[in-house]
Amino acid sequence: ESRHIIIRGNITEVAYCVQSTVDADHNIPIDYLVTNKNDSKAMGQMLRRSKTILRTNNHTALFDKGYHTGSELKTAFDLRIDTLVAIPGIGRASQAPDPEYNSEHFVYNEQNDTYTCPQGNPLKSNGSTYKGRNYRFKQYKTNKCKNCPARALCTTSKINGKVIQRSEFTQYIEQNAKRVLENPQAYKRRQAIVEHPYGTMKRQWGFDHIITKQTKLRASADVGFIFIAYNLTRIWNIIKQDNTTGFDMIETLETAINLFLACIATFANHNRKIKMALAV
Repeated sequence: ESRHIIIRGNITEVAYCVQSTVDADHNIPIDYLVTNKNDSKAMGQMLRRSKTILRTNNHTALFDKGYHTGSELKTAFDLRIDTLVAIPGIGRASQAPDPEYNSEHFVYNEQNDTYTCPQGNPLKSNGSTYKGRNYRFKQYKTNKCKNCPARALCTTSKINGKVIQRSEFTQYIEQNAKRVLENPQAYKRRQAIVEHPYGTMKRQWGFDHIITKQTKLRASADVGFIFIAYNLTRIWNIIKQDNTTGFDMIETLETAINLFLACIATFANHNRKIKMALAV
């Protein structure tokens, strides 16, 4: 059930993708999900699950730019969960000759449904909506482009001049961008929060791939074991630092962790022996 997935840029692998939700206070994963899709459509599903687990939507979710998808930002809005999703850079094809004339510098007037360009000219829509790949959008343009002194700075189009597209999800993208700009320090914490468990699992423990690969269900069990091992270890370390906790509780939890890790090691070793036998 694994699929050909874009890992980053143009790099692809046949793989599963592990999503996780991590608590910011103690770096404890509260949820994980093994999928065979990339990050672009994962945010909404993980937010729904977090709302169910936490029984509240009174939290802010941090994501990197791989999750920046208009429809997913709308899902977050519908769930009433604030997001801070990194804003992707503008593609080269969408860049104006002068960055000061990129579309983000065109001001949208919701009341009139128009854009105003840096030269002060209004761009209007004909009212029609067009179908994109996964969304619908309107186009905005003006005949003022023909004689505009800044045309060469604004667009390379020889016929239509500058054309602005506004999708059905633009308002949610703009709301997220505003929150990111207003909370730069909060967003910077994302990597330290979510990468903490993966750093321990993949680098310290060497769990850098899924051993059981035949089905998504089995792969999920494989990943679940390691998340449980991580959480037991992490919680034990937190409790150990709390001087008010009795020693018996710490000793009991440490024994449980060691037993569980021994089971994981046995399971992994058994799989390695099977692989070696098959290779022979």
